[in-house]
Amino acid sequence: MFVTVLTVYYSHETAVIRGRLEAEGIECNVIDELTVQVNPLYSNAIGGVKLQVRESDFENAIVILKEGGYLTDSDLEKSAPKMISFFERNTSKIPLLKNVRFEIRVMVIVAVLVGIIGGLFVIFNSGGNY
Repeated sequence: MFVTVLTVYYSHETAVIRGRLEAEGIECNVIDELTVQVNPLYSNAIGGVKLQVRESDFENAIVILKEGGYLTDSDLEKSAPKMISFFERNTSKIPLLKNVRFEIRVMVIVAVLVGIIGGLFVIFNSGGNY
């Protein structure tokens, strides 16, 4: 499974960093790179360009990024809120959703919850008369 190690505003910012990590034998994925290349104004709306590494390489990638000056301790402190990290970590374990982008997983979970709540609302407001 891949996890986000760094988020930047523009896709060209990942080129050197990705090369540095791959030179150390760390496989990288860049998410939303083409979307931002087509329209840079979308960067803020989609949360920037995300550089991802395998979960097993995460700690090593952090050390390399700190050594290269691409990441500081304060950057790590203001990374994704704990709720988002919790949601991403736990929804990636759901068999049908684990290979789907985070944004899609959120939409699917919200749709299921709305369906359940709507169904309960109909059941309790019908007074048992179907």
